[in-house]
Amino acid sequence: MLLEPGIVRRRAKMEGERQLIEATAKYGVERLGYDEKFAKRAFENHFGKIVKAQVNKDEVVRAALEDLRQDPPTEAQATSGPDEMDESFLNRFENYAEGATSEELRRRWGRILAAEIRQPGRFSPKVLRTVDEIDPETAKLFESLMRHRVRDALLKPIMPELNFSERVALVSAGLIVEPGMGQSISLIEGDGENGVKFWVFPFGEFAVGLEQNVKLSYGTASPIQDAKGIPAIPAYALTDVGRALSSIIAADENQAGLNFVAKLKDYVDLVPAPLHMFAKNGDGWKEIPVPSGRT
Repeated sequence: MLLEPGIVRRRAKMEGERQLIEATAKYGVERLGYDEKFAKRAFENHFGKIVKAQVNKDEVVRAALEDLRQDPPTEAQATSGPDEMDESFLNRFENYAEGATSEELRRRWGRILAAEIRQPGRFSPKVLRTVDEIDPETAKLFESLMRHRVRDALLKPIMPELNFSERVALVSAGLIVEPGMGQSISLIEGDGENGVKFWVFPFGEFAVGLEQNVKLSYGTASPIQDAKGIPAIPAYALTDVGRALSSIIAADENQAGLNFVAKLKDYVDLVPAPLHMFAKNGDGWKEIPVPSGRT
């Protein structure tokens, strides 16, 4: 048969590897018996690694418990989902937690574990891999940008401009979508009183609206742009990994939205165009005064 030579070679290779492993093990056992210093080093190295791995895991669990203490699961989270965490997640997580040698890594993995307890199934193997592989500088940059996040995007008008290397780092880490695709968040249509129609951007507990009957002008310095006839906010879109990781980093969508309103207010004062603000009111929205000055 055509496959037979290849099979024979593989069998020979496997047999050779088996004999090599057995010979190495035999040598190690024999040396342990007559070389006390060698035995002591082997013992210390082996069990030292086990102890360090256990200490790392314990510290990660301690960080998770502290996170859960400060932000306990909601009643809906506590009464929904499976009673036990997925075994495949725990196996992967344990391997990563064993290598959490720094305080920063332990806090990061602790937040991952706490979030998975609140909402099982949130973190895929790809997300865990990213957390393990991301370099400290990129992780710190990503975390600093979360104050500019609204839902699944970072609002460009309210955040510092990212330089080329920063964009490359975030894209390479799988946290944001390639910026060259020109992402933006389109405003949605909404109805106000007296039949007035708005372009609306909801954020947190609030929303900002522009009357549709006012013709808008766009420029490079404008906080909004035209997206096929619909006003849109330039943004960096988060990937699925970026969205999962952003869920464990504190963010204030209300404040991010209000910062955008301040930028938009400067813009509409120049256009000019009426600017409206709304706050959630039960199942609906109630118009409120537009904040004066900067937030």
